[in-house]
Amino acid sequence: MTEVLQVVKDNINLIILIFGIVLTAFIFYNGSKLSSHKNRIDEAVSRRNKKWGVNPTDGAVVDEDDEDASVTPDTIRQYEREFNKDCALHSVLSQLIPIFPLMGILGTVAGLMLEVNAGDIEGMMASINTAMSSTFFGLVFAIFLKIVDAVFPSRVIEDVDVMLEDYSKKLDLADMIQKIKSND
Repeated sequence: MTEVLQVVKDNINLIILIFGIVLTAFIFYNGSKLSSHKNRIDEAVSRRNKKWGVNPTDGAVVDEDDEDASVTPDTIRQYEREFNKDCALHSVLSQLIPIFPLMGILGTVAGLMLEVNAGDIEGMMASINTAMSSTFFGLVFAIFLKIVDAVFPSRVIEDVDVMLEDYSKKLDLADMIQKIKSND
């Protein structure tokens, strides 16, 4: 048991640091992909919103035929599916953030358990140092990544969800008006 505790004590700060850097890189990479999806969806929805409407004379849904007519509801649904795949990855990455305080607590427990077994003052000080530093690094990475997640990828996801919900309502409204006018 002491050997396992010693391995944890000796390596926990390095593990927290490496895992923190890797997770930060993945969150930024995924956030940039989500932002790219947002821009593509925003452009498609904006073009699509300009290409259909209701004809005021007969109430029919008008779909202009020009160079941007390739943007259809199916195109936007495809963009949404691709966006949702990266949202799933974001969900996994954000679920990993709470691991940092847990790893810090693991280092704290290992350090304190070794402190009990340490017979000399230097051993006790090294164990206390590990206990405190691992908790510190775990909390710093958890706080930093939670802020990054809240400001960057989560914000993009929220914006796209609102954009797609608004688009869906407009499309449903146009279809409903079309059905009402066709029944007249």
